[in-house]
Amino acid sequence: MAIRFLISIFFLFLMQCQIDDMPFDDTPIDDTSLVGEWLLYESYVSPGGATEWKDVEEGYRYFFNEFGNYERTDYDKNLLDSGTYEITEEELYLYFITEGKKDTLGYSADFNESKTRLTLSPSYPAICIEGCLYRFNKE
Repeated sequence: MAIRFLISIFFLFLMQCQIDDMPFDDTPIDDTSLVGEWLLYESYVSPGGATEWKDVEEGYRYFFNEFGNYERTDYDKNLLDSGTYEITEEELYLYFITEGKKDTLGYSADFNESKTRLTLSPSYPAICIEGCLYRFNKE
């Protein structure tokens, strides 16, 4: 009985921590519109409480090409990593090599209506319960 009570409290806590009105865009991503250069300019990361969008100075960049390859660079376009990408429903998966092993990052991803802004939120291997979103402008 006590275990059920604790589990119920835990799930209520998790539900309360999620932000229902999180400012996420609502246009699904697609291969054609993703192609190009994207510069990180805002982040929305909650350490456990209320937060708001914060400007990112000299954010990193993603370059996606039409052949399913990507590169991530720093602000000055120095290569940080590269690999391939895949879009499945509203998820963006990045595949790359780390220490000789294939690795994967997954993001929930959406565009704004004009497809000039890309919003990403980590979904694999980790998710952000409190909220973490990253906005990129198409260059």
